[in-house]
Amino acid sequence: KQWYQRRVAITAGIRRKINSNMYSDFDGTLLRELEHIDSTVTVLSTFNNDGLEVLYKNQYRAVPVTGENSFIVNIGKLVDDLIDNKVPSVRHRVAEVDFDRYSITYFLGPQFDADISRSVSGKLTDAGQKYTIFGEWIKDYLGAIELFYY
Repeated sequence: KQWYQRRVAITAGIRRKINSNMYSDFDGTLLRELEHIDSTVTVLSTFNNDGLEVLYKNQYRAVPVTGENSFIVNIGKLVDDLIDNKVPSVRHRVAEVDFDRYSITYFLGPQFDADISRSVSGKLTDAGQKYTIFGEWIKDYLGAIELFYY
């Protein structure tokens, strides 16, 4: 419960300050959010704010804004593994912009005690090499990402 409350408190904040020291290791671009691959499923609305970029064919490319009536659905690493790599996860980032950038994200994942060790075809997942249940995996996965932010 404490871990969850801490996570909600971290993600609920609004960042209005322009970053001046978070640069991409990939190409030196000034970033608002570091390059990463999501964990499970992310539903995102960027409204009319640009800045979101995806890595495609070894180059970061701008993602079209969603506007007010659309969403982006991003498949994360764990889901990619669970469905036998049929829908790839994507590395992405948010480039720094010179205005207050707002977006809304909804993170969808399995129950804490869900078995993540095997894919839909029965193959051992990458996560399953070390973990059996989702809760233990996600604590370590998010913990690794948070080290870069805080």
